[in-house]
Amino acid sequence: MNDKQQMMNAVLVRAAVDRAFRQRLIADPRSALKESFGLVLPDPFRIRFIERGADLDALVVLPDLKAGSEDGELSEDDLEAVNGGQAPWCTYDD
Repeated sequence: MNDKQQMMNAVLVRAAVDRAFRQRLIADPRSALKESFGLVLPDPFRIRFIERGADLDALVVLPDLKAGSEDGELSEDDLEAVNGGQAPWCTYDD
């Protein structure tokens, strides 16, 4: 695990048990990360922490839309990457 992953893991572990820290992460993530971990994010870097609502089982952040994909067609590489893949928590009705 690299340093960035370890730092994010520490942030998430603390956010799971410290309600005040969690609220600061949501309201002002830069300040919360600096005050709690001494982590200073570069100015152009943007980050947002959100909570999963009780009415959801999962939150999924969609990838950036690739240039030239407005027609909804997948490239051959994209098709190969998803061919046969299924998340273990998903089931599909026929």
